[in-house]
Amino acid sequence: MLTLKPTIEALDFHRQKVDEIFTNVIKKEYIKREGKQLKINKSFISFLSKYKDELISALPVRLLEIQKEYDKKLFSNHEKKVISSFFKETGYKNFQKNNGKTFLNLLKTDTCIYCNRNYTLDFDKTTHARAELDHWFPKDKFPILALSFYNLIPSCHLCNHMKGSPDYDWYTALDKMNHPYQLADESFRFSYLLNSLNSFQIITKTKLKSKTEETLVFNMTNEIYNVHGDKELNDLLNLRYKYSKNYLDILLNKTFNDLPISKEETYRMIFGIEIKEEDHHKRPFSKFKHDIIQELIGKI
Repeated sequence: MLTLKPTIEALDFHRQKVDEIFTNVIKKEYIKREGKQLKINKSFISFLSKYKDELISALPVRLLEIQKEYDKKLFSNHEKKVISSFFKETGYKNFQKNNGKTFLNLLKTDTCIYCNRNYTLDFDKTTHARAELDHWFPKDKFPILALSFYNLIPSCHLCNHMKGSPDYDWYTALDKMNHPYQLADESFRFSYLLNSLNSFQIITKTKLKSKTEETLVFNMTNEIYNVHGDKELNDLLNLRYKYSKNYLDILLNKTFNDLPISKEETYRMIFGIEIKEEDHHKRPFSKFKHDIIQELIGKI
């Protein structure tokens, strides 16, 4: 998983759009469904008025505290359904449809934060570009966080739907896993186990029993890469083992000797990746390929 960094532009844009949604429902105190007005509990309207700004832009730890305050409220099942429908349908669904692409562009994150294999823009049934946003705290279990900035994670379609709302203790999740907007407790790197030239297994290496290890297991990183990353690894292994032992060194260090090209540009032109950690999100497979290349170079 990569680390996300918010941009001022994305924060301001998100705050403006979500504030409009919240302010509108606070004023009306109802939502419309199938031509009917569904009243929202006045106690919740007061709750939303009190926590509106924080629900928009508070950090994950604070969001969880607000969620626990909401859990103490004695709403009926019907009232909870109306509240959930407001956040998920009136709120998030419309935000994603009308503002998701702009939000993602302002966030300047191009590939899935969870896997770094796919771009975050997809196409819907009408062939319109659609931003894929995952809810770190699942919106089915935490509907009032469905529009919170730090709960909207740029992802790919596969990772978003694989994650879904698993049976996980999300109230302790911040203590067990790395949140994309928080620095990881431990780094990790991709590696591989080579049985033969045509038989290998992609693995990840990190500190045992760390939050990073728990995150990689939860996101099924090894499984995903062994299904979808084998061709990428095979290409890199071929460069190392089928050709001259110095072939990678020649590609990286001698191909553009006579040109004023930086190391970053060399990797981008040859392998189509970004090698700076803060730029991994710009191109698919950047972290994976960079980690493997560094390992192969070390073996030359």
